[in-house]
Amino acid sequence: MKLFSLNILIKKFIVSSLIVVTFLCFTNEVYGKTNEKESHERSAELDDLDFIEMLNSVDPGSGASLIQKFQAKEGKNRLLNGKYNPAGECKVEAFRNKEVLLITIPAHLLFEPNDTELKSGAQEYLTPIKRYLKEPDMFRVMLVMHTDNTGSDEYRDRLTVERVNSVFDWFEDSGVNTKYLFSYALGDEMPLKPNDSMENRRQNRRLEIYLVPGTKMVEQAQKGRIAF
Repeated sequence: MKLFSLNILIKKFIVSSLIVVTFLCFTNEVYGKTNEKESHERSAELDDLDFIEMLNSVDPGSGASLIQKFQAKEGKNRLLNGKYNPAGECKVEAFRNKEVLLITIPAHLLFEPNDTELKSGAQEYLTPIKRYLKEPDMFRVMLVMHTDNTGSDEYRDRLTVERVNSVFDWFEDSGVNTKYLFSYALGDEMPLKPNDSMENRRQNRRLEIYLVPGTKMVEQAQKGRIAF
């Protein structure tokens, strides 16, 4: 009789334990998904910033020197040794007191003439940037689309809007966290060269990607070490 009672207690204990474990697993799964959803929610405050404001949205303060060294190393050892090597058409430059990296990709590598859908092979030039979206606010990645002065103002504005949206959508569809990915369409407002020749217009049609230090990088730099 006592053995039977002990078996009942053991069975009750096992059932109770299973219920508790199942509940905890379910709670963790739901909570994890909620946190993941929250971490991907965009900030209206950041989304309202214009191109210049976003470029200067984080003050490096006392960490500026370390950030400059980190960005120089990232540009030289990873970007220039990869898809954006000097032998190709893309460029990697230091920008804003050497704290920001600027990658320039000619538009013809991403789009067919007058088209707004990414062409085959365009992902090869975008994939390296996914690295900079892995840690939220380590970088603020800016996609800035430009064109030449061909066509009407309305046409140029629509072209750059739709093209930069296609690039943004590619990152979103590839599964990366786009909370700190920001897109801007500047039409022909910032030409690299006068639009007075075919070659100059070709150079003005481009996607610029700015890798701006985020708050996480600045916090690490101010503590004396950047881990990425």
